[in-house]
Amino acid sequence: MHTVGGKNLTREELEEVNKWLQQNSISTQRLRREFSDVLPLAEIFKRDYPRMVDLYNYPKKSSVQLKLANWETFNFKVLSKFNMTLTKDFMEKMANGVSGAAEVLLHEVLRLEKRQRLAEQRNAAMRQEHLWKENDEVKTVVVNKQVGDGIVQVPQKMILYSLYEKMARDSQAKDVIIDTYQQRITHMESIIKIKTERIDELLMQMGKQPQKRATSNASNCFFAYDGKDSLTQKDICSTQVSSPTDPDSSTT
Repeated sequence: MHTVGGKNLTREELEEVNKWLQQNSISTQRLRREFSDVLPLAEIFKRDYPRMVDLYNYPKKSSVQLKLANWETFNFKVLSKFNMTLTKDFMEKMANGVSGAAEVLLHEVLRLEKRQRLAEQRNAAMRQEHLWKENDEVKTVVVNKQVGDGIVQVPQKMILYSLYEKMARDSQAKDVIIDTYQQRITHMESIIKIKTERIDELLMQMGKQPQKRATSNASNCFFAYDGKDSLTQKDICSTQVSSPTDPDSSTT
């Protein structure tokens, strides 16, 4: 419960109160006298919260004691519902028209209006988010957009901010996984390149050696890979000799 008592307003707070009075067409010349009775304040609350204020409960009074009674009634029936209360001493200052008391009270009313607006915006956002959760995650809303010198309404798709945050986190996690696999792919490509080059070298050696042996003798020799990046010639060779009398016979 916020308690309102006597305090001194800063220059900025006074300027804020005077600006609010001008916006609401309230004269500052007779402010102490007008707000010594609760009726002007009750009318302000009736305008903003019509269901919470009954002006018949606050008839205009002239004596200080009756004005104080009105303040006590308003304090109990209305202000307490907004989690705000006036001290006994402060209500007496208001009823007696003490200088500066009305400005302090109106500044508290300003703060109350700000809190109510923030609460309404927060509740509206929560209701909208709840509505979206019950229906779809993507909604189409109409927004004002400036086109040239004019303002036009255009549809725009929107999603919940909580959904956006979740998607952003998921995207970052996937980026990490993709980067890891990309590094593995690069490593495997490097290994494959080295292996391919070595295979090409071995194929070149295998292609040259048989051609060179074929020019020196007629034997068929076999080459084997020794596992140490070189080819060694086996000592086992075979030579085919065709028999002049029997084409099907051969000697090893």
